[in-house]
Amino acid sequence: MSLELLLIRHGEVPGIDPPRFRGRQDLALTDLGKLQAQAMGQWVRDHCEVSAIYASPLSRCIDTARVIGEPLALRIQTSPDLIDTDYGRWTGLTHPQAAARDPEAFRAWTRDPGINPPPDGETLRQVEVRVGNALHTIKNHHSNGTVIMVTHDAVIRVLILHLLQAPLSRYASLRQDPTGVNRIEALDDGRYRIALLNSTAHLAPAA
Repeated sequence: MSLELLLIRHGEVPGIDPPRFRGRQDLALTDLGKLQAQAMGQWVRDHCEVSAIYASPLSRCIDTARVIGEPLALRIQTSPDLIDTDYGRWTGLTHPQAAARDPEAFRAWTRDPGINPPPDGETLRQVEVRVGNALHTIKNHHSNGTVIMVTHDAVIRVLILHLLQAPLSRYASLRQDPTGVNRIEALDDGRYRIALLNSTAHLAPAA
C-alpha cells in the first residue's frame, strides 16, 4: 500500500461566516464545530485505517484532531509548519475592513497572494515552503498507510496547489469548508492524485 494523505480542515470557529482573516488567533470550536468534528471523526473510523495524525498547533485543529485520534488510540503530533497563514495587521478584520484599511495592498493580495503579502504578514509562497517542509517530514516517517493532516483552509488550498504544481494565483479557485475532507494519493512516480476534494458528506447528521 502506498501513502495516502487525508487533508482535513478544522471545525467551525467564530469568524468563518461572515469571513474574517483569522490567521493565528487561537479560536475555540463553536458548538456546531464540535458536532462537525464528531461527524467527521466517525467518517474517518468508517472509511480509513489511519496510521498517524498531524495537526496545526492551534487549538481548533488540535481539538478537531483529538476527536479522530482518541478513539483510534493515536497520539496527535503537532507541526508548526501546519499553522495558519500570518495575516499581519489584517488579523481579525473582515475582507471589506482590510480593503478599506489598505486598498492597494488588498488589491495586490487579491490578484496574487502568492507574492503579495498582507502588511506585516506572509505570502502564500512562504506558506507553501513551510507546508512543503511538513509534507517532506511526513513522507520521511511514513512510506505507506493513511496519514491525516488537520490544518487550516489556506494551508490546505496551498498544499493542494503545490501537489498539483499549479500556480498560487489560483488560490481563490479552491474552496475548503469546515471539516472538509481531501483524499490525496501519492503515486509511485512522485506525482499525486486527488481522490476526494472538500467532501462534507459526513456533515448531514451535524447540519
